[in-house]
Amino acid sequence: MPREPEAAWENGIRSVRRGEMGRLRALLGDVFFEGLADIQPHAFNDDNASNLRVVVENGEVVSHIGTIRREVSIFGCTLRVASLGGVATLESHRGKGYATALLRDTLRDCRKDGVDYIMVSGYRNMYHRYGCRYVGRDWMFHVPSDRAGDFDDAAWAIAPASEADVDAIGHLYRREPVRWLRPPSDIAFGIDGWVQNRPAKTYLIRQGDHPVGFGVVQQARDRDDGQVLMLDYAGERSALVGALGKWIRAQNLKRLSLHVKGFDAVLHNMLEARGLTPERASLPGTTLIVHFARLLEKMRPYFVERIGEHAARGLVFREVGDEYHIHYGGDRIVAESRGAAAHLIFGTWDGSEDAMRNAGGRAGEVLRKCLPIPGVWYGVNYV
Repeated sequence: MPREPEAAWENGIRSVRRGEMGRLRALLGDVFFEGLADIQPHAFNDDNASNLRVVVENGEVVSHIGTIRREVSIFGCTLRVASLGGVATLESHRGKGYATALLRDTLRDCRKDGVDYIMVSGYRNMYHRYGCRYVGRDWMFHVPSDRAGDFDDAAWAIAPASEADVDAIGHLYRREPVRWLRPPSDIAFGIDGWVQNRPAKTYLIRQGDHPVGFGVVQQARDRDDGQVLMLDYAGERSALVGALGKWIRAQNLKRLSLHVKGFDAVLHNMLEARGLTPERASLPGTTLIVHFARLLEKMRPYFVERIGEHAARGLVFREVGDEYHIHYGGDRIVAESRGAAAHLIFGTWDGSEDAMRNAGGRAGEVLRKCLPIPGVWYGVNYV
């Protein structure tokens, strides 16, 4: 059962009430664009009202930060993650610190709700002050239209999915080693709607009658100049690679791009083998650690796989004031801020975490085999 929005005073910081959803939609339309709430139905609905935090003045919703909260699976370890977005304040009420107060309130509420980290859909100085950082060691590949024929294998066929295919898509997605634990409703609204604020359609890839993969592909608008993104995907990597040209030809695109997670050596190597050169990429948006020790404790089964049970049991994770410590024997790694902790856990292309590990003695040597861990790609779980 979804949690009911808590009882609260009429004015102040609290969860939006069901009767105020219309006023929240008006706020989002005023700050962003009309209909934003309609293209994110997984977030802006009555069941998620407790996770839509607002400032109310004299009955008017004047500021908002929203999240959806889901479990994710990272190499078999389950974490709880929030996607955060829709940060908006009416122009007439800006400069009062409402967005900062809502971010602080959301961080408190997420910690209370067992969230381990937050994915924030953007960057602001306010986010940076609270520890949001760009993290991850991923890749971006681009397939230009003149290479479409090199990515159009006869073994595969693509066709638009329908709601009757939700179970098949879920079955394919559940085989991914790093993924959201998605309810069917998350999959369904990406069939033919908006994903990451872009018009998108989900296509099944089939070999004969058998679904072997899927792709959620942005639908080109005039402003996109024929350059679109693969917004989500799963399934056999050979099928994904061999179908990219089919999507280019179906929309007469100039270029199709896809984000490849850093751990996905199979897909990375297949794309390189066909002559593509990747660009370095980070995880989408910025990442904010909510509960350092609990997050790493949940990852301990993965650490056992990397360094063995004895060594993994020797790791101790602590939050000490504003610092974040990992102990092993008599040595320790120290992340001096929440932002540094995000760099340490998820890694960076510029190696910001190296100095922490190098100063950690034996603890640094052991953690070098365990960290960084990969994060999840937004896909249909964007807010």
